[in-house]
Amino acid sequence: MPSTPPARRATPRPRFDAPRALRRDDASHHVWGDERSGIVSDRVVSSSDQLHVLEFQLAPGTGFRHSAANPTLFAADVAYLCLEGTLVVADPSTGEVCVAPAGTGVAIARDTWHHGFALGDRTVTVLEFMAPPPSRGTASTYGRTKPLLERTTYADPRWSGRWPQARAEQASARRLVPLRLEEALVTFRQNSPAHLVRVLLDREHLRVVHGTLQPGAVDAFAEVRDESVLRVLEGEVWADVRSPGDAPDYVVDSVRPGDCFILPAGCTARLLERSGHVATYLMGSGHVPDGWQP
Repeated sequence: MPSTPPARRATPRPRFDAPRALRRDDASHHVWGDERSGIVSDRVVSSSDQLHVLEFQLAPGTGFRHSAANPTLFAADVAYLCLEGTLVVADPSTGEVCVAPAGTGVAIARDTWHHGFALGDRTVTVLEFMAPPPSRGTASTYGRTKPLLERTTYADPRWSGRWPQARAEQASARRLVPLRLEEALVTFRQNSPAHLVRVLLDREHLRVVHGTLQPGAVDAFAEVRDESVLRVLEGEVWADVRSPGDAPDYVVDSVRPGDCFILPAGCTARLLERSGHVATYLMGSGHVPDGWQP
């Protein structure tokens, strides 16, 4: 008789109903995995019914795969943004592989098996945005309802004998889509070149952007329509936020590299750069309607 896989330790689900700055060291720590899947350490920033945000690290030469207790198949869109090192993501069901050096990322479509590895001699640090989030039953709970993937491959035979002629076909069939700044949709925030926004991913439930604030930039106040988490990459970002309600709370605070700012849906916010240096950030936004089911 096959042995019963060990129960998976539940991921923390910190949720914030009011805007606030969250320092990197204040995130909820979590370790998941087993002998077959590998062990991964997480810092969980936020995990509500709209958006799941965490940072994970892989030591050099390590990675994660899937196991019965940890099936890496989600009913959600996932964005992995590589902050340090070089991340390799593979779909073990097809052999598709995507390499994401620091400053790039990978978008993983719903119902895609995926493994992740640290390439080279540096620890890999990854920022993850996911929506619909695990609280909607989209992560391991969902994966365990599907047949476990038994065969694993890291070579995609679909393009054998047809490369590079099949390049366009391969690109249109990708389940692991590279996220690169040079391929992003570029816009101004509020028509101001002092705040440049590069849209990396924009799908039904999840939107991820890279923002650049020039020295002295000041936004006008605007409503935050979808729950969002902003993570600073470089410089210092000030947020001036008013929470929704008849008696709103006001939060004015700054966040530096590694820190995040939580922006609940319905709050009113503006971003500022007050230190005299360029600031950059990544921001993910999630929108999942009431009653949604995987």
